[in-house]
Amino acid sequence: MQRPSISAPPSAPVKRSAAADAEQFYEEKDPEAGLVPLSVICFVLSAVLMVVQMFGADAVKSDPVGESPIMVPSDNKQAWETHSLTTGVWSNEKFKAELLPIP
Repeated sequence: MQRPSISAPPSAPVKRSAAADAEQFYEEKDPEAGLVPLSVICFVLSAVLMVVQMFGADAVKSDPVGESPIMVPSDNKQAWETHSLTTGVWSNEKFKAELLPIP
């Protein structure tokens, strides 16, 4: 005696193979596809900002009034610097004497 086969109701999901189930999750999509134009724009903006910073910080002010924090300070002679008139060389022989003592 054989049993009658059980038929599935019409609302039952269609039976798929394991490969067909895996395909729906492993579609080849590049998650970084839209990032190349964004990275190019960011690179160009950062290069422009770097050039602005370089030219903005490159100016030396002759008068210390109204100094900006991005400007290079004026080239004043420091207390430890000495200039030799015979050789034309600057030296810092007094640097250790000018250092504050460490407690």
